[in-house]
Amino acid sequence: MARCAVWSRKLLAAWVLLFLLGGGILAWRERATLLSWFYVYNLIHASESTRQRWVGRVANLGERALPGLFDGLKQTDTLVCANVRAALERMARTWGEGDARTAELALRLAREFARFSPAGQKQVLDLATGWFQQGRRQPAGSQRAALISACARLVGESAAVRDEDVQARALELCGLLLNQPGEEQTSKPLDPALKLAAAAVHSTAADNRLRAVRLSLYPGMADLLEQVATLLSDESPEVRRAALVAVSRAREAVHDDQLLPCLHDPDPEVRRLCEQALIARGLRREYLELGRLLFDPRPAQRLQVLDRLRESTELDQGLWLRRLSHDPSPSVRVAAIRAMTQQSFVDLSDRIDQIAREDSNPTVRQLAQYYLSQPRRSPSSGPARK
Repeated sequence: MARCAVWSRKLLAAWVLLFLLGGGILAWRERATLLSWFYVYNLIHASESTRQRWVGRVANLGERALPGLFDGLKQTDTLVCANVRAALERMARTWGEGDARTAELALRLAREFARFSPAGQKQVLDLATGWFQQGRRQPAGSQRAALISACARLVGESAAVRDEDVQARALELCGLLLNQPGEEQTSKPLDPALKLAAAAVHSTAADNRLRAVRLSLYPGMADLLEQVATLLSDESPEVRRAALVAVSRAREAVHDDQLLPCLHDPDPEVRRLCEQALIARGLRREYLELGRLLFDPRPAQRLQVLDRLRESTELDQGLWLRRLSHDPSPSVRVAAIRAMTQQSFVDLSDRIDQIAREDSNPTVRQLAQYYLSQPRRSPSSGPARK
């Protein structure tokens, strides 16, 4: 029995030794993973004062640390996300300017961007912005193009984010990317920029709407101008001014009629800019004054358009009467209909017929039907007199 007990103890010792040896071998083989987890864990839980102790160690791990760092960017804690950004920043700096791994890092961040918390998204965009800020040495050639393309993915992903601070940082990055040297438009991130700016036009933050307007001024961003024109009636005077400057020369995208209401803007600078823009577009003073009357907030003033038309034979009667027939005031629309039947320069019966069928006011519809049934003034009778 004693002999069996001895053998049992020896066998148990052998098994324990084998277990410890196996565990040691496994630990040795997985030492990099364990070390990575240890460093990243301590970085994520570091305070501002202890952050730098772990930033360098995590950065030296390179790409092995990325899964743990990406998990940190999913947390809502601002300090945790700032710690992660510091490590990623050091990592890219360690790799050196123009290293392909930086562009690959940006791509990986873009793929995971939607999963990050708003705090994490802000840190990612700040990281990418830092790569293009003034004073930073830029990679050349294909390496720079790869980095721009990767960061453009971040801009595109940001377009779907509703957080105003995230959007603001994305707009800043977008401006830097569009401002990169190079004449070829194909190298610019135009599609992501248009997508982001179109979303920012509807932002609740005036600063973001203003940034969106400024993006429309970059070459290749003209498709945004129609949406920028909607900001001519924005609640912010600064946004209205910027929008007016942006669309002032885009006559094909934004018609003169869309600018005319700005002649009555409560902000004097907007009124001045509007008048300058219309004159620069070739609008004569006579047309400018008619436009000012046409969009006056007071119906009595808008009716003066009819007086001006009676006094002049050079103005396009049909054009201005059609415009006036869309007036928000029923009384002004009725006056326009009556003037249409009293002039002999152009046949406007199609517009009167449309009003008779579709006008929102039953009295206006009835009067339009009445005037439509009256004989039209013949051209030989000449213009109506007051």
